[in-house]
Amino acid sequence: MSEILIKNASVCDPAQGINCETMDICIRDGKIVESVSGSAEVIDAEGRLTMAGGFDGHTHSAGKINVGRFINPNDARKNPVPGLSGQVARTEKTRAQVGYNTPNTYAIGYRYAKLGYTTICEAAIPLLAARHTHEEFKEIPILDKMGLSLFGSNWQVMEYIRDKEPEKLAAYIAWGLKASRGYGVKIVNPGGGEAWGWGRNVSGLYDPVPNFDVTPAEILLGLAEANERLQLPHSIHVHCNNLGKPGNYATTIETMKLLEKVKPSRDRQALHVTHVQFNAYAGTSWRDFETGAPMVADYINGANHLTFDLGQVIFGPAVTMTADGPVEYANSRMLHEKWSNQDIELEDASGVVPLFYSPKSFVNAVQWAIGLELALLVKDPWKVM
Repeated sequence: MSEILIKNASVCDPAQGINCETMDICIRDGKIVESVSGSAEVIDAEGRLTMAGGFDGHTHSAGKINVGRFINPNDARKNPVPGLSGQVARTEKTRAQVGYNTPNTYAIGYRYAKLGYTTICEAAIPLLAARHTHEEFKEIPILDKMGLSLFGSNWQVMEYIRDKEPEKLAAYIAWGLKASRGYGVKIVNPGGGEAWGWGRNVSGLYDPVPNFDVTPAEILLGLAEANERLQLPHSIHVHCNNLGKPGNYATTIETMKLLEKVKPSRDRQALHVTHVQFNAYAGTSWRDFETGAPMVADYINGANHLTFDLGQVIFGPAVTMTADGPVEYANSRMLHEKWSNQDIELEDASGVVPLFYSPKSFVNAVQWAIGLELALLVKDPWKVM
């Protein structure tokens, strides 16, 4: 039995209504208890903020990050944030660390822990590539790990939706999650991954997927209803169509409205929309590009069926990774950057592109501001991750 007494902690726990109150915390065998014995290890936390461990619900920390390491080898030595980047030698208690945008597995665990995180979620696991993702999870220290399995351009999924076989669709989702050890259902540019196999994309919710006679809207509704039929702990996790395109805020709001009709089977949202900053653009081209955040935030403020994460950009180098293959091709051609592309057989398409967010770039500066707008304009902080 191990016991710890954390004394004089300044506790912040919004869920319990505790706002930076000084108190002692007793822990026995990893769980908070009322009291501990006099032999407990004592940690004096005076002057330190104490709160629940952070949870990063959308990362690319295992799997395609390896392609990012290959395509951007100079990242290993970048050190813009001392203590959270660059090369760190092995010590008695820690392994060697390298990297900034694409750190090695050990650095991922140590650096998240330094920032107060305890749990991360890999946001896009193809079923056929799940084994390696979990092998990499095992090498990330300290943190709890989970992953979301990709279903948005899966042939079997689209066939069941086309043939109107919801029971078989739910059974297939259940099998896919069990086989890949996934925590939830991820949908990236629904139908777009399959279209990309033919060098194409889908342009919106009602643009048919080539060769399947289904639309992204039908894929979203079919998977959302299967998710609730299975009573899964997490709602569908959606990367909307038209990511990164001026004017796409309309598609984002349309997607959110579409899922209003789905009734959650558990006490949670019916929809989580990811990296909304990249889907909150107004304008008709990069020449008249502007923010669409006020319109998106206004809809979210009046909706009770969804949560979202920001997709906030920070200035400097980045390595973009997504299961949205056509987006990465477009990024590569527009920015004249290196590009990696992969088609996962019958499942999805992905891409990796290194780039640089510059404060001197009008577009990048507006992207940075859009993320902040979303955080500040949405009134309920529990909707924002």
